[in-house]
Amino acid sequence: MSEKSGKRPKAISDETRVKRAIDLIEEISWLLDSKRSISFREIPELLRDSLRAKESLSGSTTKYASPNPNIHYLIGILPRLFQDRKLFPKNEDIAGFADDVLGIKIPRVEKRSKYELIGMIVCESDRLDDKQLEEMVSSLALITGNADKIRQVAKERDSIGFSWNETIRNLAR
Repeated sequence: MSEKSGKRPKAISDETRVKRAIDLIEEISWLLDSKRSISFREIPELLRDSLRAKESLSGSTTKYASPNPNIHYLIGILPRLFQDRKLFPKNEDIAGFADDVLGIKIPRVEKRSKYELIGMIVCESDRLDDKQLEEMVSSLALITGNADKIRQVAKERDSIGFSWNETIRNLAR
């Protein structure tokens, strides 16, 4: 008996069940025919391989929790940012950013390659105080993910009285 109505459910006839089974088989055959490019025998192994790959990738990243995520974000984003020729056409521009924004002074900029400058800044960034960087990292995250804001920074960079700190903070608003 059905609990809600107090009536017995109607029994489905054998003929109706057979017709439904035929309809199901027919629909499955249409689906299988439409997916001939897929080898159904390979699917279980493909799915197993996918699970194994995901487990091996997630296993290593979940074991590590950064004690200072802002620094690690900076270390990841700065090389990409510094290689943008619109923002940093000269080595002096990279050094100016490092000094203005990060407080990292680089001696003899004119004698260093671009990659040496980037490497020095990345290495020095690891020593910066996370609390001081939190706002700047948030701002950089907003800017680097937005091509329009990067173009705006590149345009403002050529203006008189340009300040990296001010520009980054203004664009992040």
